Amino acid sequence: MNRNCLLFAIVAVSAPSLRAQFSSGSTGADGALNLTPPFSGCSAAPCIVNFTVPFSPNGTAINGTNENVYNFTTISIASGVTLVMTAPSVRNRSVIWLATGSVTIAGSIVLDGQAGIAMGSNPGLTRAPATPGPGGFPGGMGGYLTDGPQPGGGYGGGGPAVYSYPGGNGVYSFYNSQLTPLIGGTGGGGGMPGLAGGNGGAGGGAIRIVSSTSVSITGSISAQGGHFGYPVPSNTNGNGDNGGYGSGGAIHLIAPTITGNGNLYICGGGNNGVVQFNSTTNSFTGALNGCGTPPFYSYGLYNPPLPTGTPFVRITGVDGVAAPQFPTGSFSVPDVTINASSSVTVSIAAQNIALGTIVTLTVTSESAPDATFSCAPLSGTLQTSTATCSSVNFPSGVGITEVKASW
Repeated sequence: MNRNCLLFAIVAVSAPSLRAQFSSGSTGADGALNLTPPFSGCSAAPCIVNFTVPFSPNGTAINGTNENVYNFTTISIASGVTLVMTAPSVRNRSVIWLATGSVTIAGSIVLDGQAGIAMGSNPGLTRAPATPGPGGFPGGMGGYLTDGPQPGGGYGGGGPAVYSYPGGNGVYSFYNSQLTPLIGGTGGGGGMPGLAGGNGGAGGGAIRIVSSTSVSITGSISAQGGHFGYPVPSNTNGNGDNGGYGSGGAIHLIAPTITGNGNLYICGGGNNGVVQFNSTTNSFTGALNGCGTPPFYSYGLYNPPLPTGTPFVRITGVDGVAAPQFPTGSFSVPDVTINASSSVTVSIAAQNIALGTIVTLTVTSESAPDATFSCAPLSGTLQTSTATCSSVNFPSGVGITEVKASW
C-alpha cells in the first residue's frame, strides 16, 4: 500500500499584548503650527532673531472652532519666538491645542493678564478694564470722581476698594475649577479715588496642550495675573488707592511623555494659578514659578472632554456701524467710530445663553460719569440669539463699553 504523506510545520506565535495607544483627539485639520524666527540675511548659525507673533484664528490662517479647540498635527515654537495670546484675539475663551504628533516649546508662550492701566494726568483716557489672558477675567476699574471702583471679573474676583483700604486682590473660588471646565484667573478690584483710584490687574489665561506622543518644554509658558494699577500720583483730592492684583491662570499639559527643563509662570498677587501634568512618563525638570509656593499636580494619562456649549456674548454693531469680531478696546484705535449727537441702538449677539436673559452695557467715558444700560431680552435659539439695546448714550470722545450677561 502506497501512502502519500504531507508534512508541514506550524509555528505558533503568541499574540503580543496590546496596550491602548493614547490619542489627543486631534483631527489634524489645522495642520502643523510651526513658528520659527525669520532668518533673512543670516549666513551662519546661530542667527536667531527674537520676534513676537500674536496668535488668533484669523491672524494665523487656522480654523479653530468656536469653542477654541485647535486640531494640529505637530506644534513647534522655536527658540527666539514669543507667541502672545490675549482674550480678545481668541474669542475671550480658554485655549485648547490638540496634536497628533509631538509638541516642542523652545520659545515662549505668553497668556498673561494685563497690568492695571496706570492712571495718567487725564484719568478719563486711562480708566479701563485691564485685558485678561485667554479664558481669564478683566480687572475692575478704579473709582473716578463720583464713579465708584468696580470689582474684578470672574468667580471670586477682587472686590472694589473701600475708603482707607487698597483695592481687593483677585482670588479663586477653587483651583480645580480652572481645569474642569478650563478657566483662567480672576481680576483684581479697582482702587478708591482721591481723584482716580488704580485699575485692577487682569487674570492670567488658561491653556491645555494635549499630544498623542510627547510634550517638551525647554522654553517657557507664562499665565500670570496682572500687576495692580497705580492711582493718580498726586491731586487736590488726595492720593487714591491701588487696584488689586489679578490671579494667575492655568497650564495643563497632557501627553504620554512630558520632558524639558523650561519655565512655567503662574504668579498672581491674589492667588497663584495652577499647573497640572497628566502623563505616563514625566521627566520635566524645569521650574514652576509662582508667588510663594504655587500648586502643582501630576497624575496619569486621561483626556478631558472637549468644551461644548460655551457661553458667548458680543456687540455686533453700534448705530448701524459693524463692530469687529475681535475688539481691542484700544484708546488709540477705537473699534467703532460713530457720529451721533443723540442716543443710538447697540446690536448684541449671543450663544449658549438662556433666552430671555437681559444683557447689560456699561459705558465708561472720558467726559461723563459711568452709565449702565439694559438691553431687550435675548431671543432666537440657545445656539444663536440676538438683542438690541435702545437709547444708549455715548458721550463725545473715547469710551469703553463692557457687555455682560448673567442668568
